[in-house]
Amino acid sequence: MIVDKINQYLYENELIIDEAIYYEIQKIAGATFKRQFMENKEKDGTGKIWFSQVGKCARQLAYQYHGVEKQGKEIDGRAKLIFWTGDLIELTIVGLAQLAGVVITGTGLQQIRKEIPINGGSISGRPDGVVFADDGNYLLEVKSMSSFRFREFEKGIIDETYLAQINIGMHALHLDKCVIVGYNKDNGVMHEIIKEKDENILQQARENVMSVLHSTPESLPEPAYKANDKGHYPWQCLYCAWWGHCRKNAEKVLVGKSYKLREKEEAA
Repeated sequence: MIVDKINQYLYENELIIDEAIYYEIQKIAGATFKRQFMENKEKDGTGKIWFSQVGKCARQLAYQYHGVEKQGKEIDGRAKLIFWTGDLIELTIVGLAQLAGVVITGTGLQQIRKEIPINGGSISGRPDGVVFADDGNYLLEVKSMSSFRFREFEKGIIDETYLAQINIGMHALHLDKCVIVGYNKDNGVMHEIIKEKDENILQQARENVMSVLHSTPESLPEPAYKANDKGHYPWQCLYCAWWGHCRKNAEKVLVGKSYKLREKEEAA
């Protein structure tokens, strides 16, 4: 649907001049660079939940929603570079798809912002776009990933939190299908998958969000993850900005060549 057309466009090298696409990429890339590297204040997430978060640990979301001070993983320079390159990859793939003749709306400077009310609160999102095809309209999602994740993606394996995000996006735009374009950051290979809306995933996402909306700083949802038999927590906990509140008896330790979050051993 998209990848084949982009590859054909690049292979044939019959380049198209489109000043509108060029202008949008210039403007958005500049704004993204400024946001990541020229603005000191991190966006405050108090009272907000985004489409990209609906499948994440409810306790993590509650800490953010209630404005609890962070005590854990902070956004550093490396993370900002990852976000920047991810935005650039999305811009590039969407722009190339448009040059290749794919009809896409709700992207770039016309990106759609949606709000979904849920039990007195709401969730917000900016879907990557909508693809118009002969067999109907599709939510567009562009995802850059490592070689390991890309190999899984080629097998149809998609992270549950991402499935929650795309299902909320489809629901918000009244769509039943989503085309996900995956991009391997290590070798430039692309692959796409079509996913249909799953009401079970959508309901789980709603329940996850409602558990946050019904919580208080004194009464938080249960965490989504537990330590294994060695006392190690999964990477989601290590990369959480609030693990210091949630895992008061844990510490960051070097295991082999990577860091892990581990329960402190009790003194003898």
